Amino acid sequence: MKKIFILFLIFLNGCANSNTESKINIIEKQRNKDIATCKHYGFQKDTIEFSNCLMKLDQKRNEILMTRKILRCQNVRRDNANSGVTGFWGGVLMGLRENLACD
Repeated sequence: MKKIFILFLIFLNGCANSNTESKINIIEKQRNKDIATCKHYGFQKDTIEFSNCLMKLDQKRNEILMTRKILRCQNVRRDNANSGVTGFWGGVLMGLRENLACD
């Protein structure tokens, strides 16, 4: 029984590491794209203008993500209001759906 539990923990650890590595790869790829974009616009690396370019790209990306999240939340709230679901479990499920979308 101990061997199975240890194998299960090793498996979970491997899943967690691969997920973290993939997030790091995505961040690195995005950073490289941003650097290439700022170079394309003619900014020289290691200058204030280059740093400002990178910062503005990051801010714009964050604004877009926040706008998408707000719209998703509004859509879920509208759907919940118009769903006609009644009862305790219906309310629980609608609340869970709203919590996931609006968290």
